[in-house]
Amino acid sequence: MKSGEKLRLEKIFGVMGPLLFSLGYLDKKKKYLWAVIAAGFISTVSRMFVPLLIGDAVGSIQAFQYSSVEHFALLIVLASAVSGIMQFIVNYGAQYLSQVYSYNLRNDVFGHLLRKKIGFYENQTSGDLLSRTTMDIEATRNYILTTLAQLIPTIFMIGFSFVALLSLSVEFAAIFLLTVPVLILIGLVFQQKQRTHWRRIRTYYGLINEHLQENIVGNRVVRGFSAERQEIDKFSETTGQFFQENMEIGRLRGKYNNMMPLTVGAAATVILLYGGFVSIINGSNVGPLVSAVNIFSIISFPVSFLGRMIVFSENSKASILRINEIKTPENEEELSVVSEIYPNGDLSFRNVSFRRGDREILRDISFEVRTGEFVGLTGRTAAGKSSLVNLISGFSEPCSGRILIGDKPLSEFPLSSLRKAVAIVPQEITLLSGTVRDNIAFGNMNASDDEIKKSAAIARIADFIESLPLKYSTVIGERGITLSGGQRQRVAIARAILTKPGYLILDDATSSVDPETELEIFRNIRKEMTRTAVILVSHRESALKFADRVLKLADGQTSAVPDFKKTAGGMSAGPGLRDIHPGGDRTATGL
Repeated sequence: MKSGEKLRLEKIFGVMGPLLFSLGYLDKKKKYLWAVIAAGFISTVSRMFVPLLIGDAVGSIQAFQYSSVEHFALLIVLASAVSGIMQFIVNYGAQYLSQVYSYNLRNDVFGHLLRKKIGFYENQTSGDLLSRTTMDIEATRNYILTTLAQLIPTIFMIGFSFVALLSLSVEFAAIFLLTVPVLILIGLVFQQKQRTHWRRIRTYYGLINEHLQENIVGNRVVRGFSAERQEIDKFSETTGQFFQENMEIGRLRGKYNNMMPLTVGAAATVILLYGGFVSIINGSNVGPLVSAVNIFSIISFPVSFLGRMIVFSENSKASILRINEIKTPENEEELSVVSEIYPNGDLSFRNVSFRRGDREILRDISFEVRTGEFVGLTGRTAAGKSSLVNLISGFSEPCSGRILIGDKPLSEFPLSSLRKAVAIVPQEITLLSGTVRDNIAFGNMNASDDEIKKSAAIARIADFIESLPLKYSTVIGERGITLSGGQRQRVAIARAILTKPGYLILDDATSSVDPETELEIFRNIRKEMTRTAVILVSHRESALKFADRVLKLADGQTSAVPDFKKTAGGMSAGPGLRDIHPGGDRTATGL
């Protein structure tokens, strides 16, 4: 369906808009959708026969034809049974289709999140994204469920009610038609008044999630500064706003939801008065009047449900707006799963510049890292070191210049191939909930136990793992909370090593590891990964001394640190590497 067509349909149907959104996620289940609609049709027709049969039964009694009452009673039971069976199919099918829809939508949204570029996450909060992928999707699922289970049968019910009333009396049908515009007007006003409130509710729910996550993850910081009361007040303020918006929705529902059945009740009263007067004056059969009153009684609940359906619709529309902000293809990477192109060769930066907004971070950088070379990179905090290594893995793109592997620009390599060749151990280590083995094998799930143990040995974490009661099957908890900072870093290094990368980037990845263990890790990497180019980003002189050469990043440009000479123990640093801080430690220039 074309987007223009879809927009026009949404304007026409209004409350049905979210259902149109869902159709793309039910493509392979269209036959089930039609089956639910057909069952709803049959259920409604069967149910509509009941008031007509009751009217005929009353007419038979009035005419003293008692023998036919039993016949009508059996027909009423049969019609009710058929309606009940069909309604069961409707309810079960609606639940099934709503779950299929939410399953497909969640996978789609998750896929979009994984394809988003790093810049997207810099402008989002994890709490808000979590609320979009949980509560917002669930709100749309509830809408699909109630639409299929109740709204579509209700629409059939209203249509068949008019036909049935028309068959009984033109006047009854006319009274019914006069109530329809009133019901539509009430629905439109109700819909318009609550739209803004639902959007605010979604926003506040995202903020609640954000506060919760920050305080759960950062609970030690909050307690360390005795900031519990401050955080409770912030959370209470947000939940208070969330409460007020929900109360406003409740006030609107109380006002407008009751107006719909009241309108239907008023119409039924008019029919009762008019029909009763005509029946008394003319002495005619009261069966049609009984049928008409019963029809209005039957549609009273479905019509009152329309008010709740408008609530569900506006809630769902607000959620869809937020979901679509994730589904937009902007800021997404193109990831191909299979590729025969694998990066291989020397890594070269040629006149590369990079900007973030108006700020120039890297300017006209040129350098080369040869295969098997161990290169150090240092510089002051926020000099752009992490931005530089993010360019190598394709997390960011240069504004100008070229980055080559061998003789091919990075842009010619599929991102999936590039990231298999380039392994990064970042400053902030992220470990997943699961076992030690799961975390080390994350980038190479087909690795054998021997390969996993070898990677752990290179990263100098094997002895610690073997000391654990369950060894590699030990669950390390969310974010590796049961491990120390240095242990988390070494697990992350083992994870990177196991992918057998051609280019290994250690972005301050040993900052929590003691210098002796750090040098042992570097020696192991050099010994076992002779064809891997290593870029070590660090502030520590003890780490940089191991490099073949060191580049310093300052004012957006790189320069070689002079006076490096090989010794038996590693590399000796000349004056260009050191800053001597009175009363402090030696650190690399530019820290």
